[in-house]
Amino acid sequence: MDDLTLQFRDINGWEMTGDLVVTHEESLETAIPEYCPDLARIVDSTGQVQLREKSLADGKLLVCGSIRVTVLYTSEESAGLRCLTLTLPFSCKVDEKWDCEMISVDSRLLLLEVKMLGVRKLYVRALPEFRVRCYRQRSFRLCVAAEGGAGIQIRRQQAVLPLMSGLMEREFSFAQEIPPEDGQNETEDLLMDRIFLRVIGCQQFGNKLVVKGEAFLSLLCRGDTQKLQSREITLPFSQIIDGGDLPEDGEFCCRAQVMEHEIHPVRTENGNGFGVTIRICLLIQSFAAYNADYIADIYSTRYEISSRSSSVVYPSARQPEEMRRDTAQRLDGAGSFVYLTDADCTQPELATTENDQPTLRSTVHIKVLYMDESGTPVIAERTAEVNGELGTIPSAVQVCVEPESVQRLGSGYEVRVPVLFRLYHTDQEEISNLSSAQMQGEIDRTATPSLILRRMGKGECLWDLAKQCRTEELAILAANGLEQESDITDQMLLIPRIR
Repeated sequence: MDDLTLQFRDINGWEMTGDLVVTHEESLETAIPEYCPDLARIVDSTGQVQLREKSLADGKLLVCGSIRVTVLYTSEESAGLRCLTLTLPFSCKVDEKWDCEMISVDSRLLLLEVKMLGVRKLYVRALPEFRVRCYRQRSFRLCVAAEGGAGIQIRRQQAVLPLMSGLMEREFSFAQEIPPEDGQNETEDLLMDRIFLRVIGCQQFGNKLVVKGEAFLSLLCRGDTQKLQSREITLPFSQIIDGGDLPEDGEFCCRAQVMEHEIHPVRTENGNGFGVTIRICLLIQSFAAYNADYIADIYSTRYEISSRSSSVVYPSARQPEEMRRDTAQRLDGAGSFVYLTDADCTQPELATTENDQPTLRSTVHIKVLYMDESGTPVIAERTAEVNGELGTIPSAVQVCVEPESVQRLGSGYEVRVPVLFRLYHTDQEEISNLSSAQMQGEIDRTATPSLILRRMGKGECLWDLAKQCRTEELAILAANGLEQESDITDQMLLIPRIR
């Protein structure tokens, strides 16, 4: 009697093990610098979360950085709109235990409160929110071959397993100077800035990965005549990184996040331009469809085999889907200048329509700066609900706003803000796989009838019938003049014995 040998193959895939929202509060009382004129009225205040570091120590998460607060105000000591920039450092520690190998952190400012405590003092309260996603690599084993022993019958099955085959984060910085804009008044001061990132390409060349993208800058400036002006700039960026940790032949999904940035005026012979420095974090995921050819069951027509099949659970993951929706707001009574100072959206909620169609809902909140008829800067706030119908319910959703557009319509303006829903599909799926098998003694064939007549039972397949009767599937088909299993009806079948 030959020995029975099983061969196994280990397959690796990444899974998301946690999706958690953490909030943190910081407050500050501060005097404004001496070079700033006295405060008369706060027009608007916005904040940007800048992540400096995230780390896992003893399974606990630590997120450090700062909140850059921009306060737009007017002063009786000087004309025009003024700005004041404050920095609130934070260190957020989450005492929960994290069972993961890598984390990604998205941040936004949930609340910002700025109050005047006199003409030279401010109170600032900020509530940043961090969306933490945890990832872990998992290995699972499939039986792919069996050797040895006469009369061995193997039930092979094929399946396409969607996997997140690779995952990595890389940070880099790029700096660029922006020349003065032709035909514009001289820029005296930069009051406010907003940045959006978009990845437009991610391609693998050998063990290198080439990522291309764009940084969209929206700048609010004060000219030398104290008039407000805005400027929109698109800066291309590219980065070649070592992709040795990522498998080949995968489909890549790359997301870019601003960690820190700095924009400052630069004086040149032709006027004032800007110097831009941005630190970017890339989250790169590789998705692959693994064609699994594995053994689900085994038996022998000559020997007793003690075998065991078990469920193999694997982390199923598909490339994220993107769904875009627009929201438009009408703004009447504005003068010749309009600038969007802030736009954000709430975490999406799952709801159903009247037709029981699953849908995502998020509320978009925007703040628009404009000059009224008397030339006074005013902030208008608007909210709108945006909906997106779903085909299948995702396991996780990320939502963000994209660069807006402002268009003059008659006596007012239309502010259009695109909203991007990124839909993640991950799950724990399973397949039945042969986990062990051992050859035992030879079958006593004298106790087996040479000919059996029977029908296929409910829920049975041809493999089950052949295994019970110690014969072969092809022998049953041939004995009954059938070509394939689907030809079997509710009929009496002749079951031959294998010699």
